[in-house]
Amino acid sequence: MNTVFGLSRLAPPGWNQDGTAIPPTLIELTAKRWKGLLLVGYAFLIAGFGLIGLQLWNGLYGPLFNGQLGLEQSPVAMLGEVVTGAAGIVGAIILAFALAVLIYARFMAWWRHG
Repeated sequence: MNTVFGLSRLAPPGWNQDGTAIPPTLIELTAKRWKGLLLVGYAFLIAGFGLIGLQLWNGLYGPLFNGQLGLEQSPVAMLGEVVTGAAGIVGAIILAFALAVLIYARFMAWWRHG
């Protein structure tokens, strides 16, 4: 059942098969190829939040809960020191790197699919 109209052809799917062939099963594996890079991105994300949380605890919440925070110190000023401390800066850099890795991995999994 093959009808030809000029340069085009109209035929139902499977018109040239006898029905005994097993159709191939397509398994999408492209997203699985990028799972390792996604795991690396999530590991960096956890490490960045961990460093920022550690700096936040040591700089602000630790002294607040231990009673070492005096009236002459403002918690808002101490928060600024937390953000500009070494662990806070490194944590922010690691978070930015993790975000870039995660965006790249998700984009490439989408771009390379199919």
